[in-house]
Amino acid sequence: MKDEKIFLGARIEPEIMDIVDKVAKDRGTDRTGAIKVLISIGYKELNLEKVIDLYRKGKISIDKAARISGLTVSEMMDEIANEGIRSDESIEEYIEGVKNLM
Repeated sequence: MKDEKIFLGARIEPEIMDIVDKVAKDRGTDRTGAIKVLISIGYKELNLEKVIDLYRKGKISIDKAARISGLTVSEMMDEIANEGIRSDESIEEYIEGVKNLM
């Protein structure tokens, strides 16, 4: 099943195609490979944005945000700090949460 491929035809603006071609050249791959890389990276970025928004709204914890985004808690904390989000959770509450995960 993993080797199964699905054909996708799409109309793409010339500016987007220029990006695809640049990535293909930089990576030493063809356009298909470049599109796969761009989609994968784009998906991860969109997912991270969604997770950060959920954390900002208090709907998920930092450890759940990390788990969903595929990052470590430390990496997630860095991402959240980069967004200027401050946590209301004390260090004791965080440590207790980590203990509960174990």
